[in-house]
Amino acid sequence: LPGLKALWEIVDVTMVRDLGEVRVRVALPAKTRWVYPDCLKPAPMHDHQERRWRHLDTCQYRTVVVARVPRLSCPEHGSRRFPVPWAEPGSRFTALFEALAIVWLKQASIEAVAKRLRLSWGESASSQACAVERVLARRVLVAPKYVSVDKTSLQRRHEYVTVVSDLEKPQVLHVADDRAQASQDELWTGLPREQPKRIEAVAMDMCVPHIQSALLNVPAAVEKIVFDKFHIAQLLNKAVDQIRRRERFRMGTYFNCGGLALYPSSLARGQ
Repeated sequence: LPGLKALWEIVDVTMVRDLGEVRVRVALPAKTRWVYPDCLKPAPMHDHQERRWRHLDTCQYRTVVVARVPRLSCPEHGSRRFPVPWAEPGSRFTALFEALAIVWLKQASIEAVAKRLRLSWGESASSQACAVERVLARRVLVAPKYVSVDKTSLQRRHEYVTVVSDLEKPQVLHVADDRAQASQDELWTGLPREQPKRIEAVAMDMCVPHIQSALLNVPAAVEKIVFDKFHIAQLLNKAVDQIRRRERFRMGTYFNCGGLALYPSSLARGQ
């Protein structure tokens, strides 16, 4: 059940009823010859540290894997904790438990998942952050044909986040703090040199920094920038309203103020 690999074996299973916990202790054989994970050269053991990893529940009991993990010394690479096959380096959860948490986080909020899995909010958020980092490390970024650049504010405050997406898949390509030009430049500079030429259209609002970034980094951006309909309609309505006000004033529409007919021409002279 813990997903152990060769050499590692279960040496003890203890049930702590008061805590509702099952503890599975695993270990390597006593005469194991240690090999440094980077260079695969024999390495002496520096010390041990007992560690615990939350695992998938056993019926109604929370299950914990316990092991004394050695720290190895290498003259070339220094000291390093020996990696275990059931968990990512530095993680407090087994890989199987993290996989379950990520599936749930796709369907519910961090708070809801933390409550159901009996975790703290920070532990649930940490699992999500680590999963995102692993995916980003494996991702090969390719410029799409149609790109969307948008910004959103946090908690109705003037704190903005820039989001760049692929409109065909759809897929988020880049997320950055603020709405400055540099926030969008990070995506373009991260693409291979010839990739921006593949872009056929960039949809965005009329945010000046986003326009400047596209003009600087996307070839022939003047012909490829597409402004969204909402902002075009907003500007069109504003222009029509300004013309309506100007024409009403010019045509001499009067205002009834206490029975007096005041024309715009007299108002302009202060009469």
